Amino acid sequence: MNTAAFTANLIPWALQVTLFLGVGLALPSLFRLREPRACLVYGQGLLLAVLLLPFVALLAPRLGTAAFDGGMALAVLGPVSKPGAGGVWGLGQALLAALALGAAGRLAWLGLGLLTLRAWRRGATLAPLAPEVADLVRQFETRASLLVSPRVGNPVTFGWLRPAVLLPADFAELPAEAQRGIVCHELLHVRRHDWLFALGEEGVRALLWFHPAIWLLLARIALHREQVVDREVVRLTGSRRSYLEALRTVACRSWQAALPGLPFFHRGHLRERVVHLCKEVPMSRSRTTVLVTTCASLLALTALACILAFPMTGTAWATEPLTVEGDVQRPEALHTTPPVYPEEARKDRIEGKVVVKTVIDLQGNVQNPTVETSSGSASLDQAAMDAVSTWTFKPATLHGKAVEVEYRLTLNFKLDGE
Repeated sequence: MNTAAFTANLIPWALQVTLFLGVGLALPSLFRLREPRACLVYGQGLLLAVLLLPFVALLAPRLGTAAFDGGMALAVLGPVSKPGAGGVWGLGQALLAALALGAAGRLAWLGLGLLTLRAWRRGATLAPLAPEVADLVRQFETRASLLVSPRVGNPVTFGWLRPAVLLPADFAELPAEAQRGIVCHELLHVRRHDWLFALGEEGVRALLWFHPAIWLLLARIALHREQVVDREVVRLTGSRRSYLEALRTVACRSWQAALPGLPFFHRGHLRERVVHLCKEVPMSRSRTTVLVTTCASLLALTALACILAFPMTGTAWATEPLTVEGDVQRPEALHTTPPVYPEEARKDRIEGKVVVKTVIDLQGNVQNPTVETSSGSASLDQAAMDAVSTWTFKPATLHGKAVEVEYRLTLNFKLDGE
């Protein structure tokens, strides 16, 4: 996809995601879906749907493409002076560069966080555990290392092949029940492989950093993940009150600032987690299944509405294929920078005609240009392709509505007297 197409698609995609997530995030509250495990699966499915949404839109059948046997013709005369070095970036190029720079910065910040964790792990020592806590660790049968680090103010769990739990230096001073609840919570994260999910979500956050709805969705997913683990801790320890006290203790003793690039290590949403534990309302499996199925069905309809309301380049919905006859109006050229006559071709006095087959999309941008009829010179063909890729048109219309059309552009390279 060229820069112009990327720019043209970015705004429709952003609007699709905003509408899709607006509905998707509201549905659980609307239907009172409160079961944490179901909410977590729902949120992760919502994130996956957002990532697949542009591919679904772009792979949708192109039912609105019409073919023209003839297009516009342009004569390219030589000799032509060489273009000046450099140039001013267009809006699409600047936007693409800004998005890439932001993503690179977020990924670099994430990498810094991983390096910080590695350094903290090297400086940590084995944690002294109370007997009941040691028994709990043996019951889990995990490969996680429980370490004490003076650098952390609240527990930090990370790693996949060699998972580790970093505990605060004053962890041994906590009551045994609080220690047991905290360790149980962290070991459940290890058993569930939450590190991999959280790391993947941070990668999505880095790439889509510019969309606030993505941040909101990721925060919801993180909250539901903690609620799932909280509920499991209460089930395993058999003491809701002791675990709530452990949460309060961690919150009061936590002095740690944000780890670079690793915001998912914050035990945030503490108020929501405590309220959920205190006012837990059980839901039957059948009711949960019905609610999740209903939300998923409404989301599918929402996704279709998003694609129809904000079509991306390459999608044009119609009831039947268009033809060249009838009311289809050809696109009108708005900006057509002439190709640069290649210096080698000019010196060798090579002339020729190039027919470029392309698609003019709903925004009037040129998509998928290919050489249909070659001039016999690779340099002339390439010059024609380079120029056509930057052209813009007033889109073709059918009954006043923009449609995609297949279009042929003829460029004649001819030499005049020097």
